Amino acid sequence: MSKTHKIPLLLCLIMIIFLITAGCLQPTDSQKKAEIPEINMTIPVPPIPVASNEGINLAYELEISLPENLTFTPVKIEVIDPSAGKVIWSAEGDLLAQLYQPASDPLPTAEEQINGTSTLSRPRISIWFTVGQESVPDSLTHRITFRTESGQDTVNITGGMVKVRKDLEPVIIGSPVRGPGWIALETSKPLTHHFLAQITLDSVTRVPQKYAQDWIYVDPDTGAAVTGNASLAKNYLGYGKEIYAVSNGTVVDLMDGLPDYEDISAQREITFETAAGNYVIIDMGDEKYACYAHMIPGSITVARGDTVTEGQVIGLMGNSGNSALPHLHFQVVTGKASFLGAEGYPHVYHSFDVIGIINTSLEEKQREEPGYTITQLCEGLDEYFVSIQPAVAQENVLPTNWEILRMP
Repeated sequence: MSKTHKIPLLLCLIMIIFLITAGCLQPTDSQKKAEIPEINMTIPVPPIPVASNEGINLAYELEISLPENLTFTPVKIEVIDPSAGKVIWSAEGDLLAQLYQPASDPLPTAEEQINGTSTLSRPRISIWFTVGQESVPDSLTHRITFRTESGQDTVNITGGMVKVRKDLEPVIIGSPVRGPGWIALETSKPLTHHFLAQITLDSVTRVPQKYAQDWIYVDPDTGAAVTGNASLAKNYLGYGKEIYAVSNGTVVDLMDGLPDYEDISAQREITFETAAGNYVIIDMGDEKYACYAHMIPGSITVARGDTVTEGQVIGLMGNSGNSALPHLHFQVVTGKASFLGAEGYPHVYHSFDVIGIINTSLEEKQREEPGYTITQLCEGLDEYFVSIQPAVAQENVLPTNWEILRMP
């Protein structure tokens, strides 16, 4: 073999050795997986199926435990039915940004977690979606795509397996208000202040208002909420309306004597103790409690220890506590009689009729105007009113946000 043939052969040999060596230096699948940080996902309170006219609602929180000093930015979450092997709900972009609640910086102190705080020690993603009556999965798992610390790469993690609590059912209750013209607000949707409010008290993080409603009264024929000056609580049509026990039970807690805010734009000094204003809590049995907030001072007609019957008047609707306008805040909790120190529990109403709805597309467009206030919203609520005729009867369901109802 001539010398001119030996040089290309030597080069080929070097190239082969280089390629073999380079291949050995490439990370294997197991090595790639080892680079993914250990991130644990848990479901503090598994979802209980609850019906609305939009389907079966599953609502819960995904809590994330992170290694120290990890920068965690989720860009997509997927909820998977493992038995079917398919994604049944997902969120990314603006929706995920609103549902994701990062840990606070600095973290809440031990004292704050005992005495009450709305800041989080661990990140959470609030999840609420609906499925068909025949499509409620037995269990769920989750896949999160998050952006790495470099901000350029993404990594997928899967976990958070949870069983859907089909063995539990919502509490079926009567109506806390009566007659036509009641709007159920801040309910049955993920992007409400009720569902997104994470409260840590006695060192446990809960969502006490998970299934709550804010009940606002409007004229059932026109949709008007107020007559005259909309900044004055007394001018709202619902101010002073009677509030009713939703179940037989025993009054276990109440507060009375806190002042109403006559001007709905007045500055408020709110604490964990005064947030509900003048309130009543009724023990319905089986560790389930009906909670009523924002009553007129001096209007409460029951006392601690009183036995009440469903349909009994217990007070009048006002504007005390953390209330932006006269309304009834109503929720059911489980575990203990507390507005902010117990976990929200699903409830449905025996019956009601849907007689109208607020056109939220128009309302949201108006809300985008600079300087738009809640007073302006209430003054113009009739502009968004849409009557539904004939009325649609509903039984044993959770009201849908912005529906206008006739309550029995």
